[in-house]
Amino acid sequence: MSKVIVTSAYPELTGLVLDSAAKLKMKVIVVEAVLEEALEKVSHLNELYTVDAIISRGATAELLKQTFSLPVLSLAPSEADVLLALAAAKNYSPQIGYFSYPNLMDQEFLIKVRKILQIEIKHYSFRNIRELTAQMEQAHHDGCEVTVGGGQRGALLARAFGMESFLIFSSLSTIVSALEGAREIVSHRQKKRDEEERQQRYILEKGLVAHYTFNDLVGPTLQATITKAIQFSKSEGTVIIRGESGTGKELFAQSIHNESPRKNGPFVAVNCASLPDNLLESELFGYEEGAFTGAKKGGKVGLFALADGGTIFLDEIGKMSQDLQARLLRVIQTRELRKLGGEKNIPLNVRLIAASNEDLYAAVAEGTFRKDLYYRLNVLNLHLLPLRERKEDIMDLVDHYLTRYEHTHGSKPNLSPEFESALQNHDYPGNIRELENILERYLVLAGNNKPLSEGELFSFFPELCSEVSIKKDLGQSSLNKDNPVKPNEEFPLSVYPGTLEDMETQLIKALLLRYEGNKTQLAEKLNISRTTLWKKLNSNALLNKK
Repeated sequence: MSKVIVTSAYPELTGLVLDSAAKLKMKVIVVEAVLEEALEKVSHLNELYTVDAIISRGATAELLKQTFSLPVLSLAPSEADVLLALAAAKNYSPQIGYFSYPNLMDQEFLIKVRKILQIEIKHYSFRNIRELTAQMEQAHHDGCEVTVGGGQRGALLARAFGMESFLIFSSLSTIVSALEGAREIVSHRQKKRDEEERQQRYILEKGLVAHYTFNDLVGPTLQATITKAIQFSKSEGTVIIRGESGTGKELFAQSIHNESPRKNGPFVAVNCASLPDNLLESELFGYEEGAFTGAKKGGKVGLFALADGGTIFLDEIGKMSQDLQARLLRVIQTRELRKLGGEKNIPLNVRLIAASNEDLYAAVAEGTFRKDLYYRLNVLNLHLLPLRERKEDIMDLVDHYLTRYEHTHGSKPNLSPEFESALQNHDYPGNIRELENILERYLVLAGNNKPLSEGELFSFFPELCSEVSIKKDLGQSSLNKDNPVKPNEEFPLSVYPGTLEDMETQLIKALLLRYEGNKTQLAEKLNISRTTLWKKLNSNALLNKK
């Protein structure tokens, strides 16, 4: 529950505040303290409750303003209130010391008061208890017999130095005005919290959430890129992320969003290559009812509008048509969009992160990507290395994936040395996504924490075969073309869909491994000559692929 805290300088003020708050049907917490003591108590309450506003006065109010970002409303007495206190003090003694927070207005006011009361009034300013104590002592040495101001603490100090003290009372109208102002602030802030909660529920319901953070990025070679991306998170500039498929472009985009001031807003991801132009346009910008044949009743909210207050991630932006590029450029320039069939522009508050697995600068040179859009997008840029260029990260990634598996399944599988070696030497054309898929396949096939045999590994992971067969083919003593090998026919060969050349490559890799690099036997098995086999090995780069 939200709270209003009031600091009170004297018991009478405490009573007036509580009575006025009750009449206004407000719940307030009154702290009867000034300066550092009040600051300490307010700080403690701010940790316990949701505090929306503070009401205070004088030096205590200034101290609270310097400490908290919360609204601090003034309970300062009016000039008439101060004049009444000074007039009462004059009846006791003309030797008056006036205590207040340093304020230029005090000097002008005192000039007027001195003329009205026809007495000399000495002014002592203070910002904290130490200064208040020192100024009280100074007033005593200056011959003051009575003090005005300084609150309850000032009154106690004055009497300790043998001086009489008069408090400056805040009028009832001042108290009521401050309380009403605090009530408006509470109402406004509560409405804002309610709206944020409603938005968060909507974001969660629609799944517009970024799940990854920079803690999910693994590998020592990534640290410089992560540091750069964290810097980008603090900016509102557009980001372009370039990297091959599977290098983690969306993971970086989500991490940037979650590190940014927009982290509580929606995160909307769109793959521009997955939708035809007409559908992508309506998905991005939305449409009004009746905008085109088949438009659904009530129209559609576009993804840009859904991302309002957050981040939109456009993956494979290089696949967007020139017409759509022109429309996107206008949205970025004006920060407004117009739905298909719409007649009004809608303001947008969205940060854009774009990604591509191709060189957009080269696409500009080729005329397939708009030059003006490229320079609008290319404010901040990240380049993600393929996994084959950061092989020192492979085992860190493997350990990260297996640890995650252990958390969900209760055990961490052991990998055979042969499998680890193959993992470290593979080129990963599919990058991290391929590595994760290979590990997931291994975990499914291994079962019961029992490593797969060498024969099983070669049969179930044909994409890894060349890494082992190359080693064997380069001269291990166990390989002897004159010593026939009995191939392991126990397990079937696995081939993944692809081009004819890709599938032929997979088959030859697997068979070459089964025959332990004996090309004579493999050629006989395939019913081709060794020369033909050698040409296929070279053309498919089985032995030299890096």
